[in-house]
Amino acid sequence: MIKVMIVEDDKLVRKNLVRTLNWKLFGMEVVADAKNGEKALEELDNTAVDLIITDLAMPIMSGIELIRVVKEQYPEIFIVVLSLHRDFEYIQEAMRLGAIDYIAKVELDDQSMDQTLRRIQDRIKKEQLNYPADTLFPDSLDGALVVLANQRLNTLFHRNSLIQEKDMSFVTDEIMIIRPNKVTIEQLIKESKRICSIDMSACLLIMDQTVEDLEAWKQQLMEDKDQLLFYTLAKNQAFAKRKWSELSQWDSATEETIETMAERLLTLEWIGSNHALHNLLVSLKGLHLSKQRLNELMMVTMNECNRIYKDILAVQFSIPKTFSYWRDIEIWMTETMENIHQSFFNQAYSEETISSIVKAIALIDQSLDEQITAIDIAKRVNMSRSYFSVCFKNVTSYTFNEYVRLIRMERAKHHLVYSREKIGKISEKVGYQDIKYFSKLFREETGHLPSEYRKLYKGEANVSRL
Repeated sequence: MIKVMIVEDDKLVRKNLVRTLNWKLFGMEVVADAKNGEKALEELDNTAVDLIITDLAMPIMSGIELIRVVKEQYPEIFIVVLSLHRDFEYIQEAMRLGAIDYIAKVELDDQSMDQTLRRIQDRIKKEQLNYPADTLFPDSLDGALVVLANQRLNTLFHRNSLIQEKDMSFVTDEIMIIRPNKVTIEQLIKESKRICSIDMSACLLIMDQTVEDLEAWKQQLMEDKDQLLFYTLAKNQAFAKRKWSELSQWDSATEETIETMAERLLTLEWIGSNHALHNLLVSLKGLHLSKQRLNELMMVTMNECNRIYKDILAVQFSIPKTFSYWRDIEIWMTETMENIHQSFFNQAYSEETISSIVKAIALIDQSLDEQITAIDIAKRVNMSRSYFSVCFKNVTSYTFNEYVRLIRMERAKHHLVYSREKIGKISEKVGYQDIKYFSKLFREETGHLPSEYRKLYKGEANVSRL
C-alpha cells in the first residue's frame, strides 16, 4: 500500500482530496495531511510516508521549499505537485527538484483524476523496482566526505564518536574531511545527526568525483564555508546533505548585477503577487551573495517599504539584526508581502488589479518631480482611467489627486528638515514649478510656510541624529 500525505493550505480542498478520491483502487492510503510545508515536516517525524501530494503556493513554507527539504532528508519519498495551470514556472522548478508528476486543480472533480492516480501509481511501482538504497550517497567514492559546521567539530566528534580519530582529517576546527573507505556513509550521517542534536548546525557535503587538487579544494571550502551554511541550512533544519557538484558552481555576482537586483527590490513590484515574489527570490538566491551583502539589501528594502507605505498603512516594517540563513530572507519577504495585502489590499480585487495598484504607487513615488495624472499612471499599469480611479480610492482610501498631494507634502517635509536645499529647489523636486503655489499648499497642509516648518523642526532632527 502506498502511504500518502496531502499538503494543501485550503482546508476544503485538502479534505475533499482525502475523502472523495478512490485511493484504495490504486493501492494508496492517505495517512496524513498538513496545511503547509512546515506542518508536513513535523508530521514526517512521526509518520511513514511513500508519497507526498503538495500544493506549491502556501504560507509559512511553500511547496517548492518543502520539496527541497524532503529530497534532502527523505530522498526515498515520491512527490507529486498539486497546482493551478498558471503556476507553470513553479511546476517546472518542482520537476527539476525531483517531483515525479503534477495534478491540475481543475481535474479534481473530473473523471480524468482516476487516470492521473493510475499514472502516478504506475510511475511509483516502476521507480521502486529500480530504486537504489541510497542514490545520493553511494558507498564507493573516489573523492572525500566533508562535514561543515558552525562549532568546533574536533570537540563534538570526539565525544563517544562512532568515527575513529585516526579517520578524521581537520582542515579547520569547523571543516572535517573523511575518506569514504574509512567510514561508511551510514556512519557519517548517523554521527552528523547526533552532533546536530547538541544544538549545533551541521551540513554534510559529498565530493562525488576524484579530488585532483586537495589543497585547492580545501582552500575553497575555507573561503565558502559560511556561504555554504547560509544557503544550505535553516533555523529548523540543522542537518542537510548535498553533492559537491551542486555547490561548486557558484559564480561571483558583478557590481552591475547586484545593482540591477537592488533596483528590482526597490521597485517593490514583488509585493504585487506570489508569482512576482517567487521569480525575484529565485534570481536573488542565484546570485549567491554574501550574508553581509544580503543583509544590506534587506535593510534598504525594508526602509523603502516603510517610506512608501507608512502614510497609508498602520504597519511599521522591521528586520532582525541579521539574517542567519537564506530561508529567513524568504520568510521575511513573504510575510512582508502578506502583511501589506492584509492591511492594504483587503478588497475583492484580482491579483492582477492588486499588482497594478502596487506598481502605480511605486510609479507615483518615482515621478514626484513630474506632472502626474491619473490618465498617465492608469495607462502605464494597463488599466482604464475610470476603473483605475475607483480601485485606487478603494484600496488606498485616497483619491488619486489626494494621494499625490499627500506624498508630495511628505517628501517636501523630509527635504526641508534633512537637507539644506533652497525652498525653490525643493518645490521643483516635489512637482511644483511655482514656489508661491507650493508654499500656499504647504501651509494648508501643515499650518506653516516651508521656511517656518524648516526652522521649527530642523533643530529636532539635528538632536535626533546625535
